[in-house]
Amino acid sequence: MEKIVWSRACSVQSGYLDHQHQKLMEIINDFNQAVARGEGMKLAYPILNRLIQYAEKHFRDEEKLLEIARYPPEQLHAHMQEHEKLTEEIFRHGENWHSYGKEALPEIGLFLKEWLMEHILTSDMKYSKYVANIDDTFLSVK
Repeated sequence: MEKIVWSRACSVQSGYLDHQHQKLMEIINDFNQAVARGEGMKLAYPILNRLIQYAEKHFRDEEKLLEIARYPPEQLHAHMQEHEKLTEEIFRHGENWHSYGKEALPEIGLFLKEWLMEHILTSDMKYSKYVANIDDTFLSVK
């Protein structure tokens, strides 16, 4: 599977969030590379665990930044619900791995890649004009 590569098209106009998105890409690439090397059974659980922990941190940070940016409350609420749904889906795929074993790993890797790119390029782009004028050094979400 091809690696996820960062491009300007992925930028949400926030260096802080862009950096976090790049980190999520890196973790998903680690997962897919482990599967491609035949190390998926050994490394899938630790990498998925790292992804879930980092995604939860990212979601909290992103939501806090959107509050600071005065993102419309109804849109913020919908975005937060999407984060909850995405976290549940990652857990569900993790359970599939335990149920179906090695055969499920490529499907999980594809899901993770598609999920992240879809989320960034559609949902996250909706808030980019709100976060573009916020100086990242001002934020205390780190």
